[in-house]
Amino acid sequence: MNSSGKVLLYILIVLLAAFLISIIFMYTREDPEAIRKRNSTMRVEILNGCGESRLAIKVANILRKMGFNVIKIGNATTDDFNETVVVERSSEDLSNAKYFAKRINCKNIGKDVDPALHLEVTIILGQDYKEYFPDVEKEL
Repeated sequence: MNSSGKVLLYILIVLLAAFLISIIFMYTREDPEAIRKRNSTMRVEILNGCGESRLAIKVANILRKMGFNVIKIGNATTDDFNETVVVERSSEDLSNAKYFAKRINCKNIGKDVDPALHLEVTIILGQDYKEYFPDVEKEL
């Protein structure tokens, strides 16, 4: 094979790789419209579990900007939570908590299903809240 044939072969390989990568990206990326719709139907309760002043209100502003339906804000029963936790409130399979936790990059998920609360998830903010909401101090 002459040098121009090798160059052509390399160009074809690069084009094929680019094509395959674009197909993989197309099928693995999340649809922004589907995310917006799912976020808007998820009812969220925010509880301040670390005692930081006005934290639940600030996080509510951030989550509302993300499209979540924040319907309750308050304080947890204690203010000594070291870690933030997302609690499933409506589904035995934890689907809502897993989705919400993925959106904020939280690994701590719990379950306390209670249909009477009319919520999908509760987030209890712990001392590590800045890990999930690094710009929280910019909120009013």
